Amino acid sequence: MIKEKHIFAGNNSSKGFFSYFDHIISLEDAERIYILKGGPGVGKSSFMKKFGKEMAAKGYDLEYIHCSSDNDSLDGLLIPQLKILFVDGTAPHIVDPKVPGAVDEIINLGVYLNSKELEKHKNKIMQINKTISCLYNSAFRYLSAASSIDEEINSIYDKISDEDKFRQIVDETINKLFSSVPTIKKRGKNRKIFTEAYTSSGYINYINTLVKDLNVYAIVGENHNYVSKLLKIVADESMKRGYDIQCSYYALNPEKIQHIIISELNIAIISAENCMGVNCQVAVNLHNIMDTDKLKSYISEIENNMHLYDLLIKNALRKLSDTKKHHDLLEVFYLNSMDFMDFSGVDSCFEKLLSEY
Repeated sequence: MIKEKHIFAGNNSSKGFFSYFDHIISLEDAERIYILKGGPGVGKSSFMKKFGKEMAAKGYDLEYIHCSSDNDSLDGLLIPQLKILFVDGTAPHIVDPKVPGAVDEIINLGVYLNSKELEKHKNKIMQINKTISCLYNSAFRYLSAASSIDEEINSIYDKISDEDKFRQIVDETINKLFSSVPTIKKRGKNRKIFTEAYTSSGYINYINTLVKDLNVYAIVGENHNYVSKLLKIVADESMKRGYDIQCSYYALNPEKIQHIIISELNIAIISAENCMGVNCQVAVNLHNIMDTDKLKSYISEIENNMHLYDLLIKNALRKLSDTKKHHDLLEVFYLNSMDFMDFSGVDSCFEKLLSEY
């Protein structure tokens, strides 16, 4: 049965646009990396979707890398069995060849456009790009503010959490996961990705496409700091024992681990937040490390902060939605130029590539 996975390699975060594109596949492991160049609307995403459909028909597994701004669009396509990656190499995740010809190469779909037609709309295109940039910066400021409020909430939980109880839970979790697992004499690797993102369509979550065939253990807990701390300890232990892992990071705080997948052990350890629809067992309850009596005195403050947090996130998502509207307007200029586009050139490029596989 063909496996189809969906992830994000970049994210709109409290730190601006944050990229883990270098983690999709390493240069050492890749047979070929095709870097697609060209402006909006030239067909980069469609090219990858079409190629993916052809590869699926041939029985290959696929990993779709979605655009964090518009999840209906693709930033990349990985065919694991062939070790082939297609990736959008344009801003904000600019990708250029590192081993030209030997591993990676550029496919410039923009060469098939009539640039003279586009030059007529140069000023308007530049103005739209400027507006889009301003909207993104506004969204990033809201996300940064939301992150600060999130840390304020977590700081309250920190004050009423028992470190000894946490350490006991850590030891129990490590023992449960690794007590009967052999150690491999190598250092495991960490592939960094996102399974969730703030997009123009709202908050999108793809974790279910990665874990549906695994034994899933859920971590329940209000304090993201402790959830991420536990997951980091599990990640370090797994790599120390020689197992490769795949860590998904929080969209808001992209350096904090949210989920871990250890494929060699057929295990996923995930934060239970935002994971509706995932079939899992509750393995760790970090709520138990908090002093519930003390928690009562902070309820009003926490609720007020959560209301503020939700408002900031909604504002960020509204700004991202506005970027999509302007991006669609920008694409109109390029789509109109497609009347002058050498479609045979694009088709020939696609067919030539497809024939190699």
